Amino acid sequence: MDEGAYIAMGAGTRIWSPSKVFAAAVIGKGVNIGAFSEIGPDVRIGDDVRIGAMCFIPEGVTLEDGAWIGPRCTFTNDLYPPSSRENWKTTLVRKGARLGAAVTVLPGITIGEKALIGAGSVVTHDVPAGETWAGVPARKIEHKEA
Repeated sequence: MDEGAYIAMGAGTRIWSPSKVFAAAVIGKGVNIGAFSEIGPDVRIGDDVRIGAMCFIPEGVTLEDGAWIGPRCTFTNDLYPPSSRENWKTTLVRKGARLGAAVTVLPGITIGEKALIGAGSVVTHDVPAGETWAGVPARKIEHKEA
C-alpha cells in the first residue's frame, strides 16, 4: 500500500471480514458493509448506509445517507470495457434509495431519493425519486405499500 493511502471512516461503521476497501474511500458513520464486499478507491458512502454481503462498488460510485444496498449488488463504471479511466462514468444513489438483492447498475445512472429497485433488476436508465422499478431491463412498476 502507498504511504499516502487512506480510508476515512466514521464512528460506528462495521466492515465484515473478508471484505476489501481500497484507499481513498470515504465511509460515513453507522455504515454496515457485509462480508465479501469490495469497495473501490474514491467511493463515497454517506451515513447509515447498509451494504449487503458480496457487493461490488467500484470507483465513481456515491451512496448517499440511508441508502440500502441488498446482497450481491453490482455497480459498474465502464460501459464499454476495457476503456481508460477518463471514459468511466459516475453513479449516484440518492438518500434512502433501496436496491434489492442482486441488482446490477450500469454506469452513469442516478437512482433517486427513496426509489426502490426490485431484486435481480438491471438498471439501465435513471430512476426518479420515489419510484419503484423492477425487471431486466428495469422499468417503472406500480405497487401498493403493505
